[in-house]
Amino acid sequence: MKISKVVPIILGLSLIACSIVLIDALETEQVQPPKKAALKQPVTVIQTASKAHRPTITLLGTTQARWPVEMKAPATAKLLWLAEKSEPGTLVKQGDILATLDTTHLKSQLTQAYSAVKQAELNLQREQHEQTVALKMLSPERSSAYARHEPQIASAKAELMQARENYTSARQHLNDATVSAPFDAVILSRDISPGQQVEAGDVMFELAASDSLDIRLPVPEFQWPVISPGLENTLIQITDRQGQQWSASIRHISPLADSDSRQRQLVLAVSQPYQKNPGLLPNQQVTVDIILAIHNAVSEVPLSSLTRDGQVWTVDENDQLRKEAVTLLEENQHHAYIVFEENPDRPRTVVTYPLLSMLPGTEVAPEHAELELANKEIIR
Repeated sequence: MKISKVVPIILGLSLIACSIVLIDALETEQVQPPKKAALKQPVTVIQTASKAHRPTITLLGTTQARWPVEMKAPATAKLLWLAEKSEPGTLVKQGDILATLDTTHLKSQLTQAYSAVKQAELNLQREQHEQTVALKMLSPERSSAYARHEPQIASAKAELMQARENYTSARQHLNDATVSAPFDAVILSRDISPGQQVEAGDVMFELAASDSLDIRLPVPEFQWPVISPGLENTLIQITDRQGQQWSASIRHISPLADSDSRQRQLVLAVSQPYQKNPGLLPNQQVTVDIILAIHNAVSEVPLSSLTRDGQVWTVDENDQLRKEAVTLLEENQHHAYIVFEENPDRPRTVVTYPLLSMLPGTEVAPEHAELELANKEIIR
């Protein structure tokens, strides 16, 4: 190859190589952007400390009459006398007469029953006399039981027994014609008027015990473990819609669940419910405050701190989230009183507004808020 042809090729390759070197020299060095620190989720927290506290649980109960009883007419008769103080709401003592019925027919029935008793006694004496005569005339070994008047004597005794029972029944009907209070009671209703003709079985009065009143109190399942251990040391206060208050005691724990809510039931007793004016009446809804025994290591937190499943989010010393189980003792409009299941005496940093997206172990940026709680002893 001629030199004149090779020189341009070499010269071109040299230029290409120089261009590559120049481009590489002029290329700007890429600057790596600085790494940003990971952002932590800010959460509002409060600092809590455990104290002694006497919780008060507020529930709704329904009053019920104690020993409701219907006084029915014992027989068909005319109302002969009616007590003036037999209006509904009147308090009566045991044995007080409320009304009397006309006893003319009842006395007639009692006389007939008495006559039947005497006739049966006469029949028995006649059979016994005939038996005595028959035994003297007959041989005991060869005579039959009928000849010895044994079945006749048994029949006469049975007739006498029946006659005496009929007499006792007739006398009881006569006594029942005077209608009286079976115990200290309040008259709930009166269904008769003076001079009225009543039929046997007609309701004349409806009474209930005046010295006591029952209150059925359904207790939610999550509050039952808090209430049940200290029932003997529990103070119970009843408040009606008029704001009047009564003290109550526990009559018994119902063996049946509430028919509507399927919850456990306490049956409370209120003494002398009708003596106030106005009194505590049956079939009313009342507010029941159950004041429990003093609990130690109770923490007071905002009501918003509780999650839907009744737990609490806290922040540990490494600013990491923890979900802790608690026992709810009491709650009001703004605060909840809880006991942590693990180390309840230890102070906590509690998240005031937990989110559904929170995960245990997540590092957060806590922002402390002032909790408007009294720094006094919260022993009630």
